[in-house]
Amino acid sequence: MSISRVAVVGAGIVGAALAREIAGRLPDAEVTVFDKAEHVAAHQSGHTSGIVDSGLDEEPGTLEATLARRGVELLVPYVTERGIPYRERGQLMIAQNTDEADRLEEIADRAEKNGIPGVRLVDRKQMRDIESHARGVLGLYSPHTAVTDFAALAEALASDVRSAGGTFRFGTEVTGFDVMSNEVRVRFRKAAHDSQVDGGDDHSDAGTHSDDKHAEDDSRDEQVTDGPRTYYGDDTEPVVGFGDDVRNRLGGELRDRFGDKDWFRQVEDTLGSLNDKLSNSWSGRGPSTTRSDSDRSGHDPSHAGGSSPHDNSPHGNSPHGNSPQGTRGPRGTRETHGGTVSEESASFDLVIVAAGLQADRLAVAAGFGAEPRVVPFTSDYFIVSESDPEAAEVVRGIITSVPDPHAPFADTALVRGVNDALVLGPNTFVALGREKYERHGFDVGDIGSTVGFKGFWKFAAQTAGTAARGAKSVVSTSAFVEGVQKFVPDLDAAAVRPGPRGVRARAMDAAGALTNELLVTTRGRLTMVRNVPRAGATSALAVAEHIVDSILDVPRPGQPATD
Repeated sequence: MSISRVAVVGAGIVGAALAREIAGRLPDAEVTVFDKAEHVAAHQSGHTSGIVDSGLDEEPGTLEATLARRGVELLVPYVTERGIPYRERGQLMIAQNTDEADRLEEIADRAEKNGIPGVRLVDRKQMRDIESHARGVLGLYSPHTAVTDFAALAEALASDVRSAGGTFRFGTEVTGFDVMSNEVRVRFRKAAHDSQVDGGDDHSDAGTHSDDKHAEDDSRDEQVTDGPRTYYGDDTEPVVGFGDDVRNRLGGELRDRFGDKDWFRQVEDTLGSLNDKLSNSWSGRGPSTTRSDSDRSGHDPSHAGGSSPHDNSPHGNSPHGNSPQGTRGPRGTRETHGGTVSEESASFDLVIVAAGLQADRLAVAAGFGAEPRVVPFTSDYFIVSESDPEAAEVVRGIITSVPDPHAPFADTALVRGVNDALVLGPNTFVALGREKYERHGFDVGDIGSTVGFKGFWKFAAQTAGTAARGAKSVVSTSAFVEGVQKFVPDLDAAAVRPGPRGVRARAMDAAGALTNELLVTTRGRLTMVRNVPRAGATSALAVAEHIVDSILDVPRPGQPATD
């Protein structure tokens, strides 16, 4: 395979690691990285708690377990060499009841089989020797679990790419691909940006910061469309509904159980208000302030572009009037409310797409199947500042809850970050936009993509009980802090402040099941990274190594060559 021109789409930590790996393996190749954001790690990679996840609870023998361990092996010497903060804090996973204790013992067995060094079960007394303010019935201690600055890591990887002669094209939105026998044509244009792409007024001190040939196809695809990005099903109305429709889908059980609670009424009122705003937006009624930020700016971000993992992740236009699809201009242009947007193209011998929150949309734009679909979840973090050492020092290292397979977003962590601030979270809920970080506002297209996906509703039905318990903390910071105080009762609620917000991409199938697997699909010289494991940031170097091995057909010790 002759390779002299390589493109990587996505400048998150995985994309930067892939570009660096390619540049190192193919020193004579020209490497170009596209991203519609204005800097590296603008989304998921730059909005994490900073935990270096060594894969404590990964299934032994799986690729994900292997990548987690290999990721740490590659990460530690790299951050040491580059002077990136890396601190071994030690992780104490705490069970609060007998059911969690049983799961904790299973995790301890997995950790031992996965070769996690020093992991051991601890009783209450031993637990308090490790974390004097911690409470629980049983603990699992991993003494070498660390924290780092993943945004700084992504910047260092990007610096390596530049040093090797690679270039970054920021502010460039990839719109499609044409796969040919020995090259791939990448289509792109200048990106339209939200003013809040970097998280608005969120604090960051917690640590880690199609072309004309498709014009005759009038089928409305709920996944990828041109013109203002709105998602349609088989009917003529947008597949977005809140208020009564969503409440009916959830059923009466939650209202029967929690209808007398103030927080539940607040959730229902919020959904109803949002439904009114969206209805006014579609019909052209109401003030312009009900439109998404990108629509107010007059831009047309119709196709998903390259964007950047628990590491996390942390993204549309409102349709108005009777022209939801926009207007096609001459070949290579698209007419929008804000004028004509020029589309360019360039050909490459090899293209790798690691677009994170936009992975499914770019996969469809390349002709791959729509599943797994990306469902975005917002993760709010809270902080106790390092400037209040007495309040922050109730936690010495990392305290986490026991993962619950039936409540995938109920995880709780208290983390002393690289700057000694205490990070609490994540408080996780369905995102109102794939790239929306501000506390108010929404993206019509992204919401439509989520609620128009049947798999999402199956997932919602399967997790309704835990979602109901978690809804209270979504609308109430005090309720969230109360949940955290189960692990550290001495945590001073008055010292807790809002911290950064991230948006995580979770891959979901039609049955509503989330996947934690590394999913990569290939057609000719185009490779699409559809999903990375939960420890995506920790294992980024290993993921890049594995994917490039597969592309270049290079077997590693003990592994057969790929077909």
